[in-house]
Amino acid sequence: MANSRIGVEQLTLFEMLSDVADSSVTYDDAQAITKRLMKIGYAHESSAEKQFADDQTVAVYDENGDITLTIDVTDFTEDEIATLMGQTMSNGIRTPSDDDTKPYFCVSFKSKKRDGGYKYFKFLKVKFQEPDGELETKKGPKSPQTDKIIGMCIQRLYDGRRKRIADDGADTWVAATGTAWFTSADISPDVTAPTVAIDPVGDATDVAIDTTVEWTFSKVMLESTITTANFTVIDALGVTVAGTIALDATEKVVTFTPTASLDNLLVYITNVNLNVKDKANLALAAASSTIFTTVAE
Repeated sequence: MANSRIGVEQLTLFEMLSDVADSSVTYDDAQAITKRLMKIGYAHESSAEKQFADDQTVAVYDENGDITLTIDVTDFTEDEIATLMGQTMSNGIRTPSDDDTKPYFCVSFKSKKRDGGYKYFKFLKVKFQEPDGELETKKGPKSPQTDKIIGMCIQRLYDGRRKRIADDGADTWVAATGTAWFTSADISPDVTAPTVAIDPVGDATDVAIDTTVEWTFSKVMLESTITTANFTVIDALGVTVAGTIALDATEKVVTFTPTASLDNLLVYITNVNLNVKDKANLALAAASSTIFTTVAE
């Protein structure tokens, strides 16, 4: 039950300014609809077709479709609706027209989980419909009437994407994702592989026999990949040096501490392999090895 959700909050909209196929996408600054969000629903218009052979189903071909988004709030101001519909206000009056050019928006919000964490949702290209209305007579002191608006989320021309979903309980989660979710419309997937610098540096000489080996990465690393199987120190005779591996508080520096002092005037080889990954689940850009020589007696 830890991941069941118990709320929804922080509705934030970003107007899409441009969407160019295979080139770029840009959005305006955040517009927060604060303390009024009640409910959000989304429904996929997906399709699936079965393929049959030898009197049985042998494959399913599915296609992700557009998404209908339904947002309930305590109230939308007419100024807010005018913005969503691409209209202007004059003397407090909003006048819809068939000639209105409705903009697209990125719609962001989050939902609280029972474990206290959050799931984050982002629909990347949404156009809203003129809101329907239903008004009724007051039935008593507590008969509030709310506003609902419906939007259609389609694929961006830029990359064919419709939505993103993040979970702060994921192994690859980084706090910066949650911080930026409501300040930047497009939290793009990280595609930059980590790089590494090694100390002692390559071809170092006169290295102390009580040295440690440090790998300093360009990105925050995934702790489950920081193991002695992925980080090794081997001497010139091909013997693996026994020792322990530790990841520091920044999660960027890995330290190998030998169990015993190294031998004097001996060549050692450090290795880190491609099984090492960052928190975006990206492997090291390239396996890396260096050689160093310890000090003479």
